Amino acid sequence: AMGGDQTLEPGRQNPDTSRGWRVGSLFGIDIYLDTSLIIIFALVVYILGTSVFPDWHPDWEASTRWLVALAAGVSFFASLLAHELAHSLMSRRFGIEVRRITLFLFGGMAEMEDEPREPRAEFMVAIVGPATSLALGLLFSLIGTSMAGAGFAELLQEDRKAALAGLSPLATLLLWLGPVNTVLGIFNLVPGFPLDGGRVFRAFMWWLTGDLQRATRLASNAGRLFGWSLIILGVMQAVAGMLLQGLWLVLIGWFLSNAASASYRMLVVRDLLDGLSARDLMRSKFGSIPAQMRVEDFIENHLMQSPQLLWPVLEEDQLIGLVTLEEVRKVAPGDREVATVGQVMRSDLRALTMAPETDARRVIELLSTHALPLAVVERGRVLGLLSAADAAKWLVLHQR
Repeated sequence: AMGGDQTLEPGRQNPDTSRGWRVGSLFGIDIYLDTSLIIIFALVVYILGTSVFPDWHPDWEASTRWLVALAAGVSFFASLLAHELAHSLMSRRFGIEVRRITLFLFGGMAEMEDEPREPRAEFMVAIVGPATSLALGLLFSLIGTSMAGAGFAELLQEDRKAALAGLSPLATLLLWLGPVNTVLGIFNLVPGFPLDGGRVFRAFMWWLTGDLQRATRLASNAGRLFGWSLIILGVMQAVAGMLLQGLWLVLIGWFLSNAASASYRMLVVRDLLDGLSARDLMRSKFGSIPAQMRVEDFIENHLMQSPQLLWPVLEEDQLIGLVTLEEVRKVAPGDREVATVGQVMRSDLRALTMAPETDARRVIELLSTHALPLAVVERGRVLGLLSAADAAKWLVLHQR
């Protein structure tokens, strides 16, 4: 749906649960709701309950109006989930695992563990989402129209208010949900990355040129162009007096423009890191300290004299602990002359270490979730340190 399908790096096991609430799983895929979903859900229900349904059914009681509005909000996000499930199940058919779907402010995203490996797979995974939304739109509209009766279409043209007022609550829900799904499907077919239409466009350009990076750049540029077009249109609407609609378009346009740029940068980084490991990115010149060193000595002669943030504590060249500013600051100034580094060091080595053969893309993912550098360790020996700044420096020096 809106926002496209995010690709996670291979090996990710524990997605950041701070990005939403887990509400269950379908087909072995975890379903998460982003906190931003509350905003759009409340907005949809509020607009339906205070504007749309009162216009359609002025004789409805408030309880009926709000109950149908609430059902419409839930059904809308069920439709988004169906859209993302279609992407996910098609991805699995092409051997790409999807462990998580997140529904958020602008729609949803299926988090795939890898990119499609061929244009055909990219096309099929991308097109099935909008196709599902369009099919749902047609289905809901047909059922709603059937429930409304044989003369509904003619009456709608002759007397719109009378036609809508005669609808049952279920028919009302379906005849709102059908066009919404249709619009969702059409919108996602816009050829701007990372919308599904942008991925379809990228698949075509990939097939035409044989160059995934070039195809992604072209699709990303189309996505930025579409995003900026929405921003301009939104500003024009806001100036013309339609402030809420204008601001909404500006927000969507800004999101799409940034998402298009980020998607292209992510692919460039993936290409740069292909085949590399932590050993290739690490900094091999670093300081280490013995466990017997006094905390005061460490602070004065090491911590304050170097930009290094993570200090390996060694015993006969073997790593026994790690120490940072956080550990030594907890020691009272009067105790620093007595306390040793070994007494305050961190012993949870697994949380701050990695093997030298760790895939470089996995390294970037780990660094993005750690404020501190990580130690690269092989059989108890520290080979180097690696921070987000080190990785960024490497990427800047090797970008083409």
